[in-house]
Amino acid sequence: MPAIKKKIYLKWLIAPVAIFFIVFVLPVGAYLGYEKLYAGKIYPGVYLGEIDLSGYNNETAKHELNKRIDKLSQTGIAFRYHNQETVLYPLIASLEGDIAKEVIIFDTENTINNLLNYGRVGSFWTRLQNKIAALVKPQRHTILFAVNRDELEHFFFNNFDHFATPAQNARLVFTQENHWDPIVFSVAEESYGQILNIEAAEQELKRGLSSLSIAPIKIKANIDYPKIYKKEVLNVNSMAKSIINMSPLSLSYGWRNWLVYKSDILNWLVIKDNFSTSSQEKYIIGFDHEKVSNYLSDTIAPDIDKKPINAKFEIKDKKVSEFQASQDGIGLAIDKNTKIIEKQVVLFGQNNIELTAEETKSEVNTAEINNYGIKEIIGTGHSNFSGSPSNRRHNIAVGAASVNGTLIAPDEEFSLNKVLGEVNADTGYLPELVIKEGRTIPEYGGGLCQIGTTAFRGTTASGLPVTMRRNHSYRVGYYEPAGTDATIYNPWPDYKFKNDTANHILIQSRIEGNDLYFDFWGTNDGRIATQTYPVIYNIVRPAPTKIIETTDLEPGVKRCTESAHNGADAYIDYTVTYPDGEIEEVRFSSHYVPWRAVCLIGVDTLSTSTEEIVE
Repeated sequence: MPAIKKKIYLKWLIAPVAIFFIVFVLPVGAYLGYEKLYAGKIYPGVYLGEIDLSGYNNETAKHELNKRIDKLSQTGIAFRYHNQETVLYPLIASLEGDIAKEVIIFDTENTINNLLNYGRVGSFWTRLQNKIAALVKPQRHTILFAVNRDELEHFFFNNFDHFATPAQNARLVFTQENHWDPIVFSVAEESYGQILNIEAAEQELKRGLSSLSIAPIKIKANIDYPKIYKKEVLNVNSMAKSIINMSPLSLSYGWRNWLVYKSDILNWLVIKDNFSTSSQEKYIIGFDHEKVSNYLSDTIAPDIDKKPINAKFEIKDKKVSEFQASQDGIGLAIDKNTKIIEKQVVLFGQNNIELTAEETKSEVNTAEINNYGIKEIIGTGHSNFSGSPSNRRHNIAVGAASVNGTLIAPDEEFSLNKVLGEVNADTGYLPELVIKEGRTIPEYGGGLCQIGTTAFRGTTASGLPVTMRRNHSYRVGYYEPAGTDATIYNPWPDYKFKNDTANHILIQSRIEGNDLYFDFWGTNDGRIATQTYPVIYNIVRPAPTKIIETTDLEPGVKRCTESAHNGADAYIDYTVTYPDGEIEEVRFSSHYVPWRAVCLIGVDTLSTSTEEIVE
């Protein structure tokens, strides 16, 4: 009997143990095995658009995405309207490589982090739910990217704007048969037009880019309706005459005076919404704000405006001395004065108007310069520009002079684009040729990436935190080794760093032969900065040379506008150890697109073939 009872007991014991094993042990074991198998990898069922990245780790996912982005950079995105097709390239390049600028920037680093984190963030149940959801149905994510709106708008305007015929509002017109005859005002009929739906095309572009799967985009047109109709406009003759009869207008600022005569006032007059509380008319005669603003900017502002000048300093005999005094600026308040002029003339019938200007303070002045803590070099950036053509050398010298003497206060963020200011002929720069839509055009900025790269290297040598840095789109010999460069282009991308020391930092530039140096002066607070030598990998050869026919050159003449560059990935590890023992580590990763050479060949007549010519 005891033996029988024991057997019965064991049978009852085995059942719950088996249930426990099936319900708990096997699932836990399977879960742990699943986690081990996909440690550091993207979970199954996680896609970027239609791209299955299951099982990819950080590097393999990055390589896969960059490969597709590189292809997109070479093939571009086609836009069509009727029988015209024009290609938008994510990258605009130049022969020297300095003015290569990205119309579209993809953020592969953070995109891959998001993919890797799917199923790894949140509570245990949230993570489990996401993993199961990915196994049941693909979880499609999008790539992070940014679009340079200025360049995109230029692309649409340059290539498709001639198809648009904007609607015309009912507008004011005047006639005068002879100079001594009175001016007669009337209203011209409104007209309908058509506008291209660029906003819809841009949204379609962004949808395609988000999944790295983009087909040619068809641009659509919409009817453009006028806003002002002739039948609603009344009494224009009397209103307009009352305004021009006040000519000339007298505009004054201080002791200066400018007279605005009837011909200019006639040019300003437009029909617009009633802004007068004393009139019951739906529309009245007022001033075209853009034309008034242009008049003020072109005629009056040059006599008044004075830009603020920051103080700049240099080190002489181990002491800080000023070489450029600070000076506050002043500027004509264009928008404010435009509204004042219209209000005084149209509403109050005044033709003597006092203009206003606004004072702009310099950001850096000479006060207490010796207390700024500038006493030693805390780091030096260096780059070499051997082989640069004369225009590039000139621009490097101009840019270096702009940076020289820059003072950065504690906790201030340094912006290189802000320090350089406008980059054009007026500020002393020389142009470089870039290719756009198959044509070479001059642009300014060649050589300034030498400034950005040297500033980046000076920042890391000084142990300062970099807050914005973008590597060049492709490898350029001036900035080797790869991974240690920084590209800039006004207004975007910029190069920035923060002064997280307790004292001011002064940057001094010097050019010695073919070498550019930026010395960062400040106070050594004991921090130690180190960085590894760049690791360069995934080297890819470019495609064959692309030949573009052009009628801008003599037949048979060949001119290359872009040179070939190998593609690659690179990274450097940057470590700053602070006096209190705190350690900050940053990896600067760089991806360089394999870029083929592009050459123009002169022809009498452009070929009708769409087949790409390579050699």
